[in-house]
Amino acid sequence: AMQMGATMQSDAASGQMNFFGDGGFGGGDQTNEQSLPDVQPWPEQMMLQFEKEVLGFYVTSNPLSKHAKMIDIYSSANTARLNSKSQGREVIIGGMIMKIRHMVTKNGRNAGAKMAVFELEDLQGKVEVVMFPKKLEQYAELVEVDKVLFVKGKVDCQRETPNILCDELISMEEMAEKFAARVSIEMLTMDVSPEKIERVKHLCRTHRGKSPVHVNVQTTSGYRIVTVADKAINVRADVDFCTKMEKVVGRGNVKLMRN
Repeated sequence: AMQMGATMQSDAASGQMNFFGDGGFGGGDQTNEQSLPDVQPWPEQMMLQFEKEVLGFYVTSNPLSKHAKMIDIYSSANTARLNSKSQGREVIIGGMIMKIRHMVTKNGRNAGAKMAVFELEDLQGKVEVVMFPKKLEQYAELVEVDKVLFVKGKVDCQRETPNILCDELISMEEMAEKFAARVSIEMLTMDVSPEKIERVKHLCRTHRGKSPVHVNVQTTSGYRIVTVADKAINVRADVDFCTKMEKVVGRGNVKLMRN
């Protein structure tokens, strides 16, 4: 197909036309077109992989888009909010590894050891993440191009553009277990009903995990009643759980609180 396209463009550029065809430049020649194999469309992930390989960027969609909800829930900052005031601040940022540079340390007790600097891209921009030898050795299996993960580290503003000194890399699968310490569900007394409470319980039972659930019920006078759900229904607070729970109690009424 690429050869056919290149030939047609070459013919068009040189002024050649197929006067016997119905479609202008080569429009009537169906022989080559019919010889193309009949294949199934590529899966999205394969399409994205080949787009990046051939063009250097994505066309069909941004792979981060399907992780946007989870990144929003678990990130404490994004690349657009890093500035000089963030010096030394501990942050968690979710994104995709775009480029990796490996180097060898020249000084200090780790002289001769490998370290890495990779570019992390989120939906707001990019930031460089510095991994010193011990951290690179510990998380080496996660450091690969196009890997979507979370970086926990401290902001370093010693250079013109802030970067992150990595303390930990967390895979998307591990994030809900490691950092969703508490789930806070907000409800108004006027919205509380036996049916809704049962739906909340059902979701908790079907998403078992380690995170305790706190239910905050606010009265019309502004008084809050805070209850802690039974430990037997601690949940796995991933995107699926939060999305389903918001459909029951309302958008914005499910919050993740870290201890």
